[in-house]
Amino acid sequence: MDKTRVAVLGAGVQGLSTALLLLHSGAASVTVVAHARGDRFDARDPSFASPKAGANWQTFAGDADHRLQEYDEATYYTLWSLSFLPQCGIWRLPGFQFFDEKPADFKHPWYARFTKGYAFASEDELPPSKKFGIKYETVTMNVPKYLTWLTERVKAMGGTFIQVSQPLAHWEDAFKHVKGGKADVVVNCTALGSATLGGVEDKEMYPVRGQTILVRAPQVQRTIGTALSLGGYRGANNQAEAEKKVTYVIPREDGIVILGGTYQKGNGSMEIDMKTADDIMSRCIAICPELVQGGRLPEIVEHSVGLRPARYGDCRLDNQYLKTSTGMDVLFVNNYGHGGYGYQSSWGCASTVVKMIRRAIGVAHDDKTLTAFLRDTVGAESRESKL
Repeated sequence: MDKTRVAVLGAGVQGLSTALLLLHSGAASVTVVAHARGDRFDARDPSFASPKAGANWQTFAGDADHRLQEYDEATYYTLWSLSFLPQCGIWRLPGFQFFDEKPADFKHPWYARFTKGYAFASEDELPPSKKFGIKYETVTMNVPKYLTWLTERVKAMGGTFIQVSQPLAHWEDAFKHVKGGKADVVVNCTALGSATLGGVEDKEMYPVRGQTILVRAPQVQRTIGTALSLGGYRGANNQAEAEKKVTYVIPREDGIVILGGTYQKGNGSMEIDMKTADDIMSRCIAICPELVQGGRLPEIVEHSVGLRPARYGDCRLDNQYLKTSTGMDVLFVNNYGHGGYGYQSSWGCASTVVKMIRRAIGVAHDDKTLTAFLRDTVGAESRESKL
């Protein structure tokens, strides 16, 4: 890949992870073209979801979803190894999933075989409203810190950032911002922007509104979620709790805790609904009593709304050769539509992009791409880099 020039469209977690792994894989040049990035964005921008994410590893993949399982498992190991670098803002801690009662058809989930410390939650770990739970060691990301780290690593590896004033009208417009006006490969990581990006215009994309509250609560030392409807477990009577309410508690290493949330399909509103906020606070306290200290509610730092970039038919990772208006053949790779699992699938998806590019240009693929990345990034003492 040492002669391959790449343009990555989008500077969210998928775009940054992909750009960094391409540089580590030997791409001649990588230019990230985006109208927003983690350290420079409008909080009300509906198309840029990464800074609004809770950002923990809690898979959405069901037992039969082998493609997403592959992405998520690779990402679990990678994030775990990166967590030993304090500058990443990744925190290792226990993660819990709670249920009203133990499902009649319960079976251990697919990720039980590799997540550290997988077990049933003990009675004293359950909140009063729940009768059953599982737990395992997981990670959360301090999003501002993590996105900054990814950005700086891309720069340190020789990558270039071009921030445009408006989203690109057409993917070919990226060439206006790339050195020499040419690229051999374009990787589309524009998330919700793929619905309107010329040459893509994916009508399967739709927003899923998520409202959260950021509070200061350093005493919270575990992630908590109720059963997920997108794969994973279903509660009593085979009805997924998440189809009624999405409730989660995600602490970060700096003492900030994300309380959520909502899962409002097709809702593109960026307005804060205070009635919803009150409901979120009540639901989170019910599953995480330690939020309340001395009878006092946690300090509210911020109310936030983000739009998950969801896609009918799941995320899109594919590639094809396209001809530009000047007759140049360009390998065009799509990596978008990850909904609420962008962070927890990011490194698995980035590795898949590298694999697709290598195959397309006739370069032998090394299945140890992520292992090499961790060795170079974390060092020879990197733990758990068994990819």
